Amino acid sequence: MTGFLKRDYYLISGNLKFYAFFMALFAILVAFTDAKSSFLSVYVVIFAMSSVMGLFSYDDVNRWTAYGAAAPQGRKAMVNARYLLTVLIGIGVGAIQLLLGLLGKEEGTALLAAVHSGVFLLYASVTLPVSYHFGGTKARTVMIVIVAVVAAVIGMGGAVMNISSVGGLRLPSAMLLLPLLGLAALTLSHRVSLHIMVKKEL
Repeated sequence: MTGFLKRDYYLISGNLKFYAFFMALFAILVAFTDAKSSFLSVYVVIFAMSSVMGLFSYDDVNRWTAYGAAAPQGRKAMVNARYLLTVLIGIGVGAIQLLLGLLGKEEGTALLAAVHSGVFLLYASVTLPVSYHFGGTKARTVMIVIVAVVAAVIGMGGAVMNISSVGGLRLPSAMLLLPLLGLAALTLSHRVSLHIMVKKEL
């Protein structure tokens, strides 16, 4: 699995460097102006997910799925590596939001970090099985709809956070658990993706 993880990391490292440079510029803007980090939050999630989805295009072009089938437990290792990378990127999404919020001295920074990290993991839990099923090119068409839904959910989330409580449970506090919900969904998604890859071997 380590080899597949390194391969995926090397493939997206160029994107990560670009995003790091972009985030550094925005961090300076947040720190020294009145700009709010929430303006960039949805783009952080979309940028991160586009990097993961791009790996499936590399798989298609370089026929890595066929290579994985030739290696002992290769396809399982490929799936495991990609999901591990996704979790690490999800942590990065939360860390970026937290850093930007702290630089901007904004309220609810930890909450926003948890929400966007959780949204990314939930997004990935749907995207990954779709991409394994359809492949990189076709999956992008399917994910256009999912992107629209996710953007709508994030927008509604901002409105929901203004509600003080529902059934006695304060929503801001409950949303801190969103990353755990995302991890749970990703665990189920991992099983689905493994099943898809096993069927492709038959």
